[in-house]
Amino acid sequence: MKFKGIKFNAAKLKSLLKKRNIIILVVLIVVVAIGSRFLGKGNKKVEIKQNVKNVKTEKIKVSSISSDVQYASALKPTKQVEVLPKSSGKVASVNVNVGDKVTAGQTLFTLDTSELRATLQQQQAMVDSANAKFQQTGGSNYQKQLASYEQDLKGKQIKYNAAQRDYENYQKLYNAGAASKNDFDQKADVYHTADTDLQTAQQNLNLFENQIGTEDTRVAAAAVTQAQAGVSTAQIQINNATVTAPISGVVSVKNVEVGQIAGGQSGSVTIIDSSSLNAEINVPDKIVEKIQVGQSVPVIITALDDKKLTGTIDNISPNTNSKDNSYTVKVKIDNASGELKAGMFTKVSLQAENKSNVLIVPNQAVKVENGVNYIYEVKNGKIKKTAVTTGISNDKSIEVLGNVKSDDDIITEGQSLLSDGEKVNIVK
Repeated sequence: MKFKGIKFNAAKLKSLLKKRNIIILVVLIVVVAIGSRFLGKGNKKVEIKQNVKNVKTEKIKVSSISSDVQYASALKPTKQVEVLPKSSGKVASVNVNVGDKVTAGQTLFTLDTSELRATLQQQQAMVDSANAKFQQTGGSNYQKQLASYEQDLKGKQIKYNAAQRDYENYQKLYNAGAASKNDFDQKADVYHTADTDLQTAQQNLNLFENQIGTEDTRVAAAAVTQAQAGVSTAQIQINNATVTAPISGVVSVKNVEVGQIAGGQSGSVTIIDSSSLNAEINVPDKIVEKIQVGQSVPVIITALDDKKLTGTIDNISPNTNSKDNSYTVKVKIDNASGELKAGMFTKVSLQAENKSNVLIVPNQAVKVENGVNYIYEVKNGKIKKTAVTTGISNDKSIEVLGNVKSDDDIITEGQSLLSDGEKVNIVK
C-alpha cells in the first residue's frame, strides 16, 4: 500500500522502535521493583511484642484455720443510773450539764433547804425542852443508876458465859474419863453461882425500871428520845437536798432546771459509766457452747472506720430468748481512751468452726467465674487456672480442696484478665 506525501526511512524507524522498547523496559523494571516492595510489605509477618504482666504470689500453706460468725450490736454503757432526789423540793442549783464527767459523791444539783432548816431548829428546841423536863424529874441521877444496873448485868452475863463454857467442856472430859469428879463438881458450882448472879442482876434492873417514883423520869426520857429522832429526821432531809452522783461517769441526760419542783419521778440526772462498754449479742446454742466467760473475742467498731479492738465475754445468759431460742451474751470492751460512745455500731466475731492441717490460701487468691471457684497457679512462668472447692474461711484466709498441694505458687495480686497458659512475671 502506498501513501501519498509520506516517505519512510527504514533505518530511522528501526532506531525509534529500539529506543521505545528500552524506555518501556525501564518503566516495567521500575514498576516491578515498586510492586515487589509493596508486595513484600504485605506478605511480611508483623511481629507484635507480647506484654508480660507482673503478678505477686504466695505459696499454698498447710495450717489451722477457724471460721468466724459476726454478730451486730449497738454499744451500751456498763452502768447507767438515773439519779432522783429522795425528797421533793424546789431546785436551788444545777451543777452539771450533758457530757460532763463526774465522780462518785460529786454534787449534781441541790434543793432549797430554807424550810427544812426551820424545821430542824424547831426539832432542836423540842430536844432542849425535853432535856430540861428530864433533868427536873431527876433524870441525871436516874441515868446514872440505870447505867450502873445495866453495867452490872453486862458483867454478870460475861461471867455466866465463861462459866457455862467451862462447865460443858469439863462435863465432856469427865464423861470421857479425862477429868476427876472433884474438878467437874467445882466447875459445876461456879456455873450455878454465875447463873444465880445473872438472874439477880436482871431482877435488880427490872425492879429499878418499874419503881413508881421513876415513872415521870421514864416519860421524860422517852420525850427526849422522840425529840432527838425529830432532829435526826430533819437533818437527813437537809442532807438529801444535796443530790450527788452515786457512780463516776458521764452525764448523758439532764432533766432538771433551777426553779423546778423536783421529786418523785420528775427532776433527774442520768449518769453512764463509759470506762467500759457492753455489746449484747444473741448467740445460737451451737455457738454458745464453744465460748466461755473471760474469753477474748475480736470486735470491729464500724463507726470508727472498722477499727479492730479486743473484747472480753463478760456474761452468758443461762436462759434462752423466747423468740429465737438464742442466748444473750455480753461482751465487755475497755474504753480507757474514751473514744467509744454508747450507741456506736459494732460487730463481734465468735469462732464457729476450727480445722487443723488443711490447705489454706489468702482470700484474694480465689476468684469466682460462673459460679466456680478458681485459683491461678504459676508453673514454669506460665498461668495454670485451677478449679478448687472452698471450705471454711475467715477474714484473712480460706480453705481450698482439689488438685492442689502445699508450696504451690498461687497469684494473690494481678490475676485479673489473665488467660490459662499466659506468661507472667513474678514480682516481690
